[in-house]
Amino acid sequence: MIADTDPCLPLVPMSASDVQPIRYALILGQGRSGTNHLLRILNQSPHTHCRNEADRLRDSPLNQLENSRFFVQDEEELEAKWDEAVRSAALHMGARDQPLPCAKTWLYPGTRKPGIFYVRQRYRILHRLGRNGRPMDGKEVRFPRWMTTPNRLEQAFHVLKLNAVCGFADFVLRKRPAGKVLHIVRHPGGFTKSWLQRWVERRGDSAAKESCQRRLAELCAFAPDWAAQAKVPTEAIEKMSYVEAELWFWRYCNETVSQAGEGKPNYMRVVYEDLADHSIRVAREVYSFCELPWNEQIEQRVVAMSERSSSIARAWRQDLEPEFIEVVERVTENCPIMGWWG
Repeated sequence: MIADTDPCLPLVPMSASDVQPIRYALILGQGRSGTNHLLRILNQSPHTHCRNEADRLRDSPLNQLENSRFFVQDEEELEAKWDEAVRSAALHMGARDQPLPCAKTWLYPGTRKPGIFYVRQRYRILHRLGRNGRPMDGKEVRFPRWMTTPNRLEQAFHVLKLNAVCGFADFVLRKRPAGKVLHIVRHPGGFTKSWLQRWVERRGDSAAKESCQRRLAELCAFAPDWAAQAKVPTEAIEKMSYVEAELWFWRYCNETVSQAGEGKPNYMRVVYEDLADHSIRVAREVYSFCELPWNEQIEQRVVAMSERSSSIARAWRQDLEPEFIEVVERVTENCPIMGWWG
């Protein structure tokens, strides 16, 4: 990949009058809730530029807004920096991004496959030389000038997948009506099963418990009214299992994003199980919400990539251990959003 210090690749046009408004949508949801699947569906459009977790890259301007990720702690800073952070994410790429599955309107013809090969090899070389640190947390980079230019890239519809950023969602829904918010939610049982398999197993029980308990304590201190209404046992957080602590956080994020989006035209809720069972209908609704054209080629690719989605979505009912099902039921008792699953 091209290093972001390359002087021949300006981030934005030099003339302010040439700067175009960025059209974008945020995919918001807990990790392990179908966010990647929804991003892949939108990546099938030739008009989209899809970014995956740009806020987790250490040098991304979105990463510099970390203190408002879960709840807005400094709205003045967010107001001042948000638009440029989104523009920067839109005009860059990172190691977490998904491959480009089709030709894009903002790419020069014939550059997609050689370009992907080139940037991957360039990134690997720079990483081996020690210039980019860990690949998944490293710098954002720009496309080679022979693949695209900032002006062409600005014309794309930009999709930014950001996990568990209910603070960002609240801000965009209140302050940026032109920005679209796609809120994808998975049943807490399915979320718990996938989270245990893919997150906890890699990090270990002790790390999961420490991080989940700390985050829940911070959340309850920031939102005591929500904690009281939801009946979070705040006095027992230190004795709480990491599964319970994570499920309380799941409940907070999804309840607050849903409330912030209620009645707003730039908000769309996507229930993961509906997307799994009715992939074409829901995908078409998502494309319509984003004002993106739909065609037969996109439909065929979405069908192919969704073949096993329904069985995956339902597997938790047989696979999740009874003790974890009990925790799910206890934490979500009287939770208003549980009606989304009938």
